[in-house]
Amino acid sequence: MNVVAALAGSLGLLSLILATWILAQLSKRLGEVTKMPHYYRGFYVSVACLSVAVVAHFLRMSVFLAEELGPPVFHSSVFYLCTYYIPLAVGMTLDLAIAWRYWSWLLRE
Repeated sequence: MNVVAALAGSLGLLSLILATWILAQLSKRLGEVTKMPHYYRGFYVSVACLSVAVVAHFLRMSVFLAEELGPPVFHSSVFYLCTYYIPLAVGMTLDLAIAWRYWSWLLRE
């Protein structure tokens, strides 16, 4: 059951990356029309952070499959804090801030 949950979590992270990429492309076009500064480039930083989190998630999934193999650092919670949770939080916070900057006018209308 843990393997199925890990695979589903990986698909969820990959869908976040895809949604961020689409939002970057839409924000780029909106920014070109409205002559906004190039804040959409932060979405690409967010994609990089989320990609680091996906790689860490795949490493965690490999630890689930073969606990006795691999370096001991993969069993450390500090390693996952630095490579999964922090990049995920930074990426999603960037997404929220930049999307709010570009798309908050929709809530006012």
